[in-house]
Amino acid sequence: MTQQEINSKIEAMERIISNPSTPENIRLNAQSKLDELRASAPQEEVVVTKKAKKEKPTTDGSSTIDAMLTTLRAMMLSNQGGGVDSYEVRKMIEEFLTTRKINLDELDKSVLDEIRKNQIVVLSLPKYDLQITVDKGTSMIPNIYSILDDVLAGNNVYLIGEAGGGKTFTAERVAEILNRDFMVLNCSQYTSPTEILGGQTIEGYKDGKLIVSWRDGKILILDEMPKLDPNTAGLLNDALAKSSKTRQNAKINSTNPSEPPIPRNENFAVIGTGNVYPNKPNPAGYVGNNQQDLSLLDRFSGSVYFVDYSQYIDEESCRYKFLYDMLVGNYHEYIKAKRDGNTLPTPRGLRTIIEANNMKNMALVSYRTIIAFRVGFEIELVRALARKQGDTGVSDKGKTVLSTFESYLVAFGDDAKQTLIRESGYTYDKISEVTKNAIDLIVNGGENGFVNSLTPMIKETASKIYSESTNWLIADKYIVS
Repeated sequence: MTQQEINSKIEAMERIISNPSTPENIRLNAQSKLDELRASAPQEEVVVTKKAKKEKPTTDGSSTIDAMLTTLRAMMLSNQGGGVDSYEVRKMIEEFLTTRKINLDELDKSVLDEIRKNQIVVLSLPKYDLQITVDKGTSMIPNIYSILDDVLAGNNVYLIGEAGGGKTFTAERVAEILNRDFMVLNCSQYTSPTEILGGQTIEGYKDGKLIVSWRDGKILILDEMPKLDPNTAGLLNDALAKSSKTRQNAKINSTNPSEPPIPRNENFAVIGTGNVYPNKPNPAGYVGNNQQDLSLLDRFSGSVYFVDYSQYIDEESCRYKFLYDMLVGNYHEYIKAKRDGNTLPTPRGLRTIIEANNMKNMALVSYRTIIAFRVGFEIELVRALARKQGDTGVSDKGKTVLSTFESYLVAFGDDAKQTLIRESGYTYDKISEVTKNAIDLIVNGGENGFVNSLTPMIKETASKIYSESTNWLIADKYIVS
């Protein structure tokens, strides 16, 4: 080793020792190395300090590089080649590179490995400081957690399902959970550009629902999106392409010439709904859907969900066990067996029989259907409770479960109607009987009777439902003069 090489290494060790931020174990190691270097040099040439020698590096930079290698190797050896303080590594490299630009191919492989090992990767992640509370009923909505994640990330969501199967309900529930306002754009072939983007009206310039939602941070619900005219639907493309949180500083133009491009509010989100994926022909029972351009469909890619009936929501909507048995029956078991390729159980309940007989093009047992039957029952129940309390002026006239069933059957042809009644076993007499039994259970059984009348999953909320029953109304109680 030449005297120049020894001097360079001595300077490097002195620099480490004098640095107040050098860890103690590295300082001790450097001191030991310094002592060895001084002892190995000829006696007459061993006086080298930072003050005594300020020699410029040679033109090929070998002196500087050797000093860097010696320093980094000493730091590595101090901890058996691992766990070197990455701050110190970066600081040493920056100090040397300030005076000379060193190419990577000039560095020893062991140094490159150590540098790479101590690299820091900084990820820019969304700020999730929102505390979300999801109750049991909401947690049963199909794909609800994935939908919430998508909305928080700014992904456009599309929900497919039967009419009355809870698509719009799901979208509105997401807005409620996230404490965001929402706007509904009712889509059809007559939906105008003004309704979407805005424009001049007889009342002056008016912003469209897309612009309001984009600017104010609302969830825009595109209800029955496939019904849009494809050319009109193209007006959504720019905003849908820029809705993701991965797009920084996103802006769109309004139709107001005096307004500059509008920045996206971080709470803006889009949820579309439809009975079919918008690149397929209309299924039986649905008309008016249009096949949409691929550019629109691509905006929803990866966030498309089928919204099927939830057993919990079915039980919650029916509320009363006899209604669940009549309207839903073993639908969920039947669908699971069908999906898994297992032997199908004998269908029970109107919805299951409609499914088994391919009659969904006539009518469905949707959540709206269930609510209609439940309201019919509760109207009958209120009248029975009033009579139990001695109100002799209450008439039997008005809506009932049986009259609701008769109204529902209007959707079916004569043959289908007879099939439905025969296979379900719900004749008019049967419906009158099960309704009377449920009313007697509640009227004569008090709160216990009321609890026992409910579907299994709803019994735990029975007290809340019972307390709300004081708000049930009938139309003037049909007082008979």
